[in-house]
Amino acid sequence: MHLLKSNSPHPSAPVSRDSLRQPRLASAIRRTMHVSIVEGVYAQVHASIAWPGSVFLSKLLVMLGATPFQFGLLAAIGQFSQVFQPLGAVVTRKVTSRKGIVVTLSGIARVLVVFYGLVPLVLEPPLAIIAVLVVFLLSTTLQSVAGNAWIAWISDMIPREIRARFLARRAQILLAAGLATGVLLGSVIDAFEHGTGAITGVVKKIFASSSTFAPLNLPYCFAALFALSSVVGLIGLRILVTQPERQKPLERIGAAQLVAGPFRDRNFRMLLAYGCWWMLTVGIGSPFWQPFMITTLHMSLVDIQMYGLVSTLASLAVLRPWGVLIDRLGNKACMRIAIVLGGINPLVWVFVTSQHHGVLYLEAVTSGIMWAGAGLIAMNFVLSIAPEDRKQIYSGVYGACTGLAMMTTMLLSGALLPPGLEFGGRIFEPEQTLFALTGVLRWTTLIPLSWISEPLVRRREKTLLYLWQFAKVRVEWISDLLLRPRR
Repeated sequence: MHLLKSNSPHPSAPVSRDSLRQPRLASAIRRTMHVSIVEGVYAQVHASIAWPGSVFLSKLLVMLGATPFQFGLLAAIGQFSQVFQPLGAVVTRKVTSRKGIVVTLSGIARVLVVFYGLVPLVLEPPLAIIAVLVVFLLSTTLQSVAGNAWIAWISDMIPREIRARFLARRAQILLAAGLATGVLLGSVIDAFEHGTGAITGVVKKIFASSSTFAPLNLPYCFAALFALSSVVGLIGLRILVTQPERQKPLERIGAAQLVAGPFRDRNFRMLLAYGCWWMLTVGIGSPFWQPFMITTLHMSLVDIQMYGLVSTLASLAVLRPWGVLIDRLGNKACMRIAIVLGGINPLVWVFVTSQHHGVLYLEAVTSGIMWAGAGLIAMNFVLSIAPEDRKQIYSGVYGACTGLAMMTTMLLSGALLPPGLEFGGRIFEPEQTLFALTGVLRWTTLIPLSWISEPLVRRREKTLLYLWQFAKVRVEWISDLLLRPRR
């Protein structure tokens, strides 16, 4: 059902701020926001368990005895799947509705997740590892194609002027859902290997019998965990079906011409240069954050989830301010701040040891702040410079190219993991060498960022003035809150 079709003589016209003054259009936009957030919670629970970056997938491969190269493959597959994003624009160009394609492809992708847990029950390593990676590739590829169509669907519905703030609000809620999922389910997995931890202790009491958590039962726990992820994901899709959609025009150009179009846009090429540069630097050492925490720092899953808790709380606190800043100052100005922070964070990991990993909880604060902004900008930047009728293909091509870039350095990190380094009387782990390299190289992304011309943003001097005023108001508010007399 196309709720906006009968209200506009031009159903393909972009939704603007003026739309908010038309009751039916405003109602459809509000319903889109509501459904997107509710469905997003289910999708986030599913993603926290089974999508790229999941600590549960890393733990599964640790259980199966994966090599550093295989961890590199796991991380690289998540990025390689982005190469198929343009297919989202190709398969929807001859239809007026994206909804059916998004739901169908996402549904297949989420059903495949069940096999992550079933494969280890019927195959032995290394075949089990290979099978998990193959199924992971199929699932993430389908989800990538569906995700591209979803981005165009949601951007058609949400006006550009409020889009970043809405995405920030949505991200806040989804982060909280993902955090709760990780802590609760992580404590269940930890019960098989660790006897400490308040949440883990409660879990053991619930099941009463200690034999439930015998190490031999861990594969069955993973099977149940990934089955749960699939069911929750499918429930989310049932909710997504109720989200309003705008009818899109049929596109009569060929698939090759459609995909080649963005490359003729000079400003998009500059954005692409920046995006690929950033992802190349971020990909260095990326496969090893979680394995490093598990195998070198000897952190339990609950410890890792507590790191995530701190990072998530920091993200929740700043997502709304990030959204306001992006809407008012533009993506380019805000990304400069994120890049500076993004170079500092990995350098902290260079000096962490298993006896002194508590400092990571401080790093989690700055990491949460940085990735909250970088995540919003990654989704919003390409939409801000793309023509209204080409947002989907621009987003798809951008995702494909930047995904390939990050995949390249991820694979190189896994294949060319350097030996340990002795310096100043101390031995640094191989992963820490990569962490130092990615930190320094991230700062160089400021160079290609300066090449992009972003429309409808403030000049630099106005940006600095606004940031000063924004910070001043926040400091005054916090001071007033702390110093106000108690009654």
